[in-house]
Amino acid sequence: MIDDFGNDAKFQERSQKNSDNRKKQKTKHRVGSKSYSQLSFEKRNVETGEEPDCIALWELTHTKNGTWSNKESQDVYDKAREAVETKETETHGPLSSEQRNNVFQTAYKDTLLCKSSQPRGYGYMAKPKTGSERFRVHIEEQARATTETKQQNFELSQHVNELQDQLEVERADMQERLNLERAEREQLEERLQQERAERERLLEEERRSRLEFEKAMMTKFNQQMAKLSQQQVLKKMTDKENSNPNLQNVLLQSSSPSRNLGARPTVISSNQLIQNSRMYKAMDQKK
Repeated sequence: MIDDFGNDAKFQERSQKNSDNRKKQKTKHRVGSKSYSQLSFEKRNVETGEEPDCIALWELTHTKNGTWSNKESQDVYDKAREAVETKETETHGPLSSEQRNNVFQTAYKDTLLCKSSQPRGYGYMAKPKTGSERFRVHIEEQARATTETKQQNFELSQHVNELQDQLEVERADMQERLNLERAEREQLEERLQQERAERERLLEEERRSRLEFEKAMMTKFNQQMAKLSQQQVLKKMTDKENSNPNLQNVLLQSSSPSRNLGARPTVISSNQLIQNSRMYKAMDQKK
């Protein structure tokens, strides 16, 4: 029986078919005989028990010391990573493990042009999900997306409320500063008006004082001029009287020693002198 093992026609046909299918594979793993599920279990998170997703498991099974088994394997990984980053940018958040697995399946089929529904990246024992399982996953993803959207809307609403409160505070502060500036401006204008009025009052007092001083000086000047004029008139009259010989004789006679001893000299007033001067002047003109 052992001698007949491998010689059966059906066995040979199946072996040849498997060999041909093996040659058609575009990607190559580097884990040897170890199953994907075993490697995934070994690389699980010890604290949470979570195993790597398809993208991380694909890198673990198709690289060795950082080198990819072939270009096709690396292309599948790069395509999946790029799709995940695009999805996370659109959703503004990280994708779940299930979402990353779905992205990987799509990237694998698009890169290698694979039409099979067989799930990739889980090993040859992996089975495709049933319709109910896919529907359940779809519902869970929608529920998760709805929850994330609600959370984002809630956070956005809180942020808007905070901005509104901040705007109200800033508006109140601005109004307070405006009121303070208006009050300071009014006080400054009032102080300027007071200073202007005080300056005008001082100028008016200075002008009035200057006018009074000029008036007093003019009065004093006029008085001095009148006094000087009177003195000049008297001086001229005195000079004329002194220059008249007849008046001199009269003055000498009035002060002559022939008068009685002990008699008081006769005092001649200025009016008398003026009359005498006029009389002698008239006498000179007759001569």
